[in-house]
Amino acid sequence: MVRRGQLQRRDQRVREGHVVAVGARTAEREAGGEAGARRHLSYSGGISACEKGGQWQRALALLSEMREAKLEPNVVSNNAAISACEKSGQWQRAMALLSEMREAKLEPDVISCNAGIGACEKGGQWQRAMALLSEMREAKLEPDAIGYCAGISACQKSGQWQRALALLDDVREMKVLPDVISYRLAVNACEKGGQWQQALFMLRSMCLRRLDADFIAYGITAGMCEQGGHWRQVLSLHMEVRGLLAME
Repeated sequence: MVRRGQLQRRDQRVREGHVVAVGARTAEREAGGEAGARRHLSYSGGISACEKGGQWQRALALLSEMREAKLEPNVVSNNAAISACEKSGQWQRAMALLSEMREAKLEPDVISCNAGIGACEKGGQWQRAMALLSEMREAKLEPDAIGYCAGISACQKSGQWQRALALLDDVREMKVLPDVISYRLAVNACEKGGQWQQALFMLRSMCLRRLDADFIAYGITAGMCEQGGHWRQVLSLHMEVRGLLAME
């Protein structure tokens, strides 16, 4: 005699199998059948290969070929193309792809936005990088450490030390754990702005957060203090570094 529990488990398996089958048929219809799905995967794989090889022109060409073949690029294929543009510093192309995604009713995800911010960072477009971070928050898309680091780096390269420190504050408030790289970038931004006290504050914050000592950040800060004639701070930093080296 079949027990009720066995029947329930069997019915659950039948329902799950039905959902999987319906999902598979829907995916096939959206991609133009099984053959279309294979072609879609083939194009996406090609774009990913171009991204890894830094071939941004070829990646964009494959996207165009997909549309001509009535295979609409999805988020994954668009992300790969944006990343290819980022690696080559093609920030205009990356931003254009993000706009095209929205026009096609494809919502950019964290990976899309990170690649866009990275492209702006490489192109010296700190305002656009900051705007993308703001757009992510407005869309309830939480920026991660990668996006924040790229934004801090964009501000640092353009000498926007106040913006860089403000982003580091955002990282802490959003409970995204800042890493050594983000603090080093902030110290670099302070150096460009001649803000040695702020750089010292960054070093103290790193210690309080029990992050690994970053000797590059120490060297940058010591150099700033030396240029400003703040010898007491220089000696203090050298003593800290010696103590840290002795602990290793």
